Amino acid sequence: MEISVIIPSYNTQNVIADTLESVVNQSANFDFEVIVVDCSENEQVKNVVESFPNVLFHHETERFNPGIGRNIGAKLAKSDLLIFLDADVILERNALSAALKEYRSGKKMFGGALELNKQKSKGVAGYVEHYFFNHESQPGRKEQERKNLSSAFMCADKAVFLNAGGFKNIARMQDTELTERLVAKGIKLYFCPALVALQTQDSPIKSVFRKIFINGRNLYSIRYKENTSTTKSLMLFVLLPLMALAKGMRIVMRHLKYQTLKNKIKTVLLAPLLLLGAFVWMVGFYYSMIFGLPISKTR
Repeated sequence: MEISVIIPSYNTQNVIADTLESVVNQSANFDFEVIVVDCSENEQVKNVVESFPNVLFHHETERFNPGIGRNIGAKLAKSDLLIFLDADVILERNALSAALKEYRSGKKMFGGALELNKQKSKGVAGYVEHYFFNHESQPGRKEQERKNLSSAFMCADKAVFLNAGGFKNIARMQDTELTERLVAKGIKLYFCPALVALQTQDSPIKSVFRKIFINGRNLYSIRYKENTSTTKSLMLFVLLPLMALAKGMRIVMRHLKYQTLKNKIKTVLLAPLLLLGAFVWMVGFYYSMIFGLPISKTR
């Protein structure tokens, strides 16, 4: 067994069939397994998965955060290369072969490019969510080291992942917490654009901005709360509006640089909403900073 693909699931019956089909139909001349770790309160996901006879279905009775589902799948996995895939992510046909090639080259932690699944995503809200959260994952970028990776499409050496303790039990940004922890331990992370997948973004715009708010809140809790002196906290408080503006502009500029011409035009049209997202992110950061809040339990 060369690869174990692990998919956490909660009420994903509307999207997971496309994901599984994209995985089982990979052009691969090696053995791989697919593990769905589900915590739905009904059997709809199970019924979908059972139509794929070679996919292992594991059910937990208590609802878990996605990171915990990934941890469970990692312990069940038979291979050394783990590929964590969200249930709304569709792999391009050669993605597993490309991942195995990168792994055999010596990479222990790496991620692939994520494009928006335009056929399944919902209008403007889908573009805002994808452009805001995946602005560093375009296929046109060069292979490079990274400080963090997205768990929507993440590849990991099993021993490295388990020795690090896996994902923490947090609702959002468990990938940021894990990958920053790995970097602190000296593990190198890589972005590999040869691995390409499409992600569905179907949240309404209100939910998208709520996710952005929570990300701002959680980033302070994860990265700064325990490791920042009073003086640095004051500087951070004062400079945060500039940081938020820089973040918004960076999101816009990266899409203008790496997207196709058609999507560059969409980026210009979406720029006001992306900059508004940066403002919402700042408010979430301030909210956690002022009230000293723990990591949010809300997704």
